[in-house]
Amino acid sequence: MHRLINAAARVTTVAGILATTVLTGTNAQAASGGGCAGYSSGVIRERFIEMRVCISAPSHGVGRPDGFLTLRSGHPACKVFIRAVRTGGSRVVSNKVHTCPSGAFRTKRFAAPDFNDSHHEEGEGYATYMQVQWSDGSWAPPYPYRSPWLKLP
Repeated sequence: MHRLINAAARVTTVAGILATTVLTGTNAQAASGGGCAGYSSGVIRERFIEMRVCISAPSHGVGRPDGFLTLRSGHPACKVFIRAVRTGGSRVVSNKVHTCPSGAFRTKRFAAPDFNDSHHEEGEGYATYMQVQWSDGSWAPPYPYRSPWLKLP
């Protein structure tokens, strides 16, 4: 009897998966590209920086810019700039400035708001740029670091 109940449960589970697949359809376009790119720098211990800059599509037509940052203890006060841009003029579609926490932190997530850009042209892509500005006004890295390009459907 126990085997019969287990077999029935497996059949029900498989049927549910098949029904979900059929109901969601197969002709929807998916986002392509995106992901993360990494960077690390810093000869001076206090200004060591490690970052991963990312972009993803959490749902149809929506982009999510974020990144992860690691700083060692003793780092100067800083701000994290994160923005998403669209190809074709580098129009900013999302932007956020964060204040760095004091003390060491590892792979802390920083994000700009999700965006839905209904004015994009077919084939255009989006990327996240992330940069840290120290309290003395200098930048690390000296240029914004970029994620891979993402194309939204």
